[in-house]
Amino acid sequence: MYKVFINDKPVFLCGKPDDGFSDGFQGAKIEVNGRKSIKAALKLFTENESGQEQFLIYNNRDVKKLLDDFISLFWYLEAAGGVVKNQEGNRLFIFRFGRWDLPKGKLEKGETPAEAALREVEEETGISGHRLISELPSTFHIYEHKGKKVLKRTYWYAMQYEGNEILAPQIEEEITNAEWINPERYTRIFNSTYASLHDLLKADISQRG
Repeated sequence: MYKVFINDKPVFLCGKPDDGFSDGFQGAKIEVNGRKSIKAALKLFTENESGQEQFLIYNNRDVKKLLDDFISLFWYLEAAGGVVKNQEGNRLFIFRFGRWDLPKGKLEKGETPAEAALREVEEETGISGHRLISELPSTFHIYEHKGKKVLKRTYWYAMQYEGNEILAPQIEEEITNAEWINPERYTRIFNSTYASLHDLLKADISQRG
């Protein structure tokens, strides 16, 4: 199963309609068989005439093929970032465009996702010496840029940091703050971040506390 966010609302991509869901799923379930029907399903979702908040799109076969067909409808970009935890158990967040976010950025030519994630954390927050712990689930979201619909896949990595450098937000990237956030503030952060990051943060917290 894959989850793609459009305007902070999820579209679920599944091989079968019951994959990863209980009978309590309240959204619309739409079977597709190619790019044309996926496009029609997305039109229903974006127009949202039914008032439903969630759509499940399935093809009754290979979910990877469904994802590939879905991606082919957009200008596709790949990025990478990190969920960085320090010795005190706090996680590193940045503040940009009025929301809390995690350090991330586009892959450069010839760069692996892991290399990009390490580089972006350093560039956007000013720390160095952070190390990879494990790979986390990728996130997918759609946005509009210069009149084009963009689907961005972001590869995420759990990272550990044991230094004490002063954080330096990358102002030229419109990052106005970088801060170590303690677990007591996570609820407030969740209320002021992107919906696509909620599952990611929960996954990292469940793995590392």
